[in-house]
Amino acid sequence: MTKKEKVINFNLIMWILAAISVIYILYPLVSIFTFVEPQNLLDSITGPKIIDALVLSIISASISTMLIAMFGIPFAFWLARYRFPGSFLLRVVVIIPLVLPPLASGALLLGVFGPQSTMGRVFPEVEFTQSLFGVIIAQTYVASPFMVLASLAAFESVDETYEKIARVLGKKKIEVFVKISLPLAKKGILIGFVMTWIRAVGELGATIMMAYNPHTISIQIFEDNAIGGLRQAIPSIILVIFLSVAIMFLFSIIMKRSDHKATKNVLNLRLWKGRKN
Repeated sequence: MTKKEKVINFNLIMWILAAISVIYILYPLVSIFTFVEPQNLLDSITGPKIIDALVLSIISASISTMLIAMFGIPFAFWLARYRFPGSFLLRVVVIIPLVLPPLASGALLLGVFGPQSTMGRVFPEVEFTQSLFGVIIAQTYVASPFMVLASLAAFESVDETYEKIARVLGKKKIEVFVKISLPLAKKGILIGFVMTWIRAVGELGATIMMAYNPHTISIQIFEDNAIGGLRQAIPSIILVIFLSVAIMFLFSIIMKRSDHKATKNVLNLRLWKGRKN
């Protein structure tokens, strides 16, 4: 077999495997339209229950994502830059909510925030469960690994030389973090934001345990399917698909702009480094 034939065979295998992956992902999405009655679809999608559930999911997921980012991004930077005994165990701790079954996570959260828990007795006036607060608690716990792991990988991919150069120029650590580390790691962090937000919107297991009411869009899909079958759940599913496509479109625009700014920062630092040498 010639070298050219080997290349052709390799490319053909890659194309076939890629095609199988795409078909496997797209076929269930396309098949839902066999259950749809076009004349009733618009009315079903715009029903008050579905819209309320979608709005609740968007609001709660946005709050959860911001809370995770507030603590998760600095935590990821700390893990990436400081080596100490036991740091590996902290990385394992980060992954725990990812590997636990969501229902198990919800049960553990109930043990902490349920009415009979210590938190519930200390703060009896706070509705930790069956409330927006309960939804946010569940989403934050389950989605947190996506932000931390993506940010950790992003910070570890940043050349620390640029941070050291900025320190030599007299910049404070907080300035280096904000003006150098964050911009250079922005791509991975943005991926973390998107993954975290989408995971929070799609969260079901822990949310059912913590706050079946009010209904998020995932719980609405679960309930509609349980009561009326797949046909009744289709409108909510279609709304979620549209939402995902819109988020990915917005994400692609932001990524293009962030890549341009990050490249400009790196070129400036390299130029200064070259002059120094």
